[in-house]
Order: sequence, then C-alpha cells, then structure tokens
Amino acid sequence: MKESLLTIEDVEPGIQKVTLDVDALWLDEKQREQFEKKFLKFLDSDCVHSRIFSRRNNAVIYLTENIIPKKEDERPPLLLLFGNPASHSVASGMFFSFEGNEREHRFWKILSKAHILSFSSLSRGDSPKSLNELNKLRKTELLELSYDSPFRIGLAVFYTMPSPASLYPWAGIGGRNRLFGKEALARIGKHEKKRIDRIIGDFVSPNGAVIAFQKEAYLAIKSSETPGYTLAKAKAAHLIGNCQCDSDIRLFCLPPTRLLRGYLDLLQDFR
Repeated sequence: MKESLLTIEDVEPGIQKVTLDVDALWLDEKQREQFEKKFLKFLDSDCVHSRIFSRRNNAVIYLTENIIPKKEDERPPLLLLFGNPASHSVASGMFFSFEGNEREHRFWKILSKAHILSFSSLSRGDSPKSLNELNKLRKTELLELSYDSPFRIGLAVFYTMPSPASLYPWAGIGGRNRLFGKEALARIGKHEKKRIDRIIGDFVSPNGAVIAFQKEAYLAIKSSETPGYTLAKAKAAHLIGNCQCDSDIRLFCLPPTRLLRGYLDLLQDFR
C-alpha cells in the first residue's frame, strides 16, 4: 500500500513493515531537528526498539501489527480497533503478547469471559509450553477462524507506530504527541485513517461492526452524528453510532483495555 507519507507492506502473517517519509512530514528544518533529538531518546526507551525500528536515508522504518483474516465464514465480522501497538508485542509478533513481568495478558481472559472470543485449543485443554507458543497458537487460530466466537474477528491499530506500553513519556498516543507534535501527528492520522477506512470497507462491510478501545481511534472514524468521546460515556456504554466511511457499519467505543476488567458486562452486553 503506497501513500505519500506512509508505505505499508506485509512481512509475515500479522506483521507489517511501515516506512514513514520524514522529509514529507516536515518542511520546517527546526521541527525536523527537534524530532531527530526526541527520536533518539525514544529509541533508547525500550530495548526491543532495535529489533523493530531502523533508519534508511530520510525514512523511519518500523514493524507494526495487523491481523485481518483473509478467510471468510458465515459469522458477521467484528473489528477490534486499538490506539497503537505496544513495542514488546510487535517484537513478539502478536497482539497483547504479555503484560507486566511476562504474564499472560488480561485482555484475552476478558474476551473469553465475555464470550466474545475463546481459543479452541485452550478450551480443549491443550497446554502450551511457553507464552511464545501460546501467542503463536492464538495468531494461527485468528487467521484460520478456528476459535470459538459468534463473530469473525479482526484486530487493528489506528496509529501503526509502536511505543512502550507504560514508559513515560513515550507510552501510548500521548507519547506520539510528544515525539511528533500535534500538527505532524494529525498529518500522520489522516493517512492512518485511510488505511482503517480500507480495512472497514474490505473486512467489516457490509454486515459487521467496529469496537474502538481508544479515544483518538474512535474520534477519527466516527460519523458526525455519532456522540463525541468522554471516558464517562465509554464506561456507561453510551458511545454508539456509525462509521464515517460507511454509515451502515455500527461503531461502539468501550473503555481502554487497561480498564476493561471492571466493565466486563459491557462486552457481555455487546454479544
């Protein structure tokens, strides 16, 4: 996929390579110099960055994650949309690969308890020998549609660039703002939205839905008639509307994944 600012290509199932044209992002030399200084600090903030980031001439190249199955079945598609990927998950090759001191990520347990997504091999009692094996199993089932769910599941991020999960000041979307500045990030966001709109058109349409778990992702793709974001509304499941790119596609916004444990009923109601 070729854009004037971002070039994205598949590397392996679930993993893509993104090339960000830094020259196209800034015409102002001072802003460019500020970015280069901050980018070096950002790279040093996580030891896995050397595995997923590189530079080539005037481009920043990085790996990202995207699991949109090509297979189809009779189940309606459901796109789970997040803000941006965690660096360690991209390095591990799988969404929500682990959290904390390499513990199994709570997100998968919450989806299972809500009966949104359970992995078939685990429900049969199979016991992976390691977390890495567990992540590979989950990715395979997501791509092969061999999991237990009323939906055909896809996972995507709005901003493709990874960042440390919890390391201030670079974590999350706030970290993207500090690295690029709001104006440059808004330009990147326009290109990222085109990518998400294509995913919605190709994977979600005509009878699917999108659940956004992050404020900026929700605001970027919602229709003008869909409610604006507040965390209180997300916690109360009041953020329901349609996608801007296709008014037939329902859009829901739930609290960030770190808060979902306390709002399991919202996912259960969605089912």
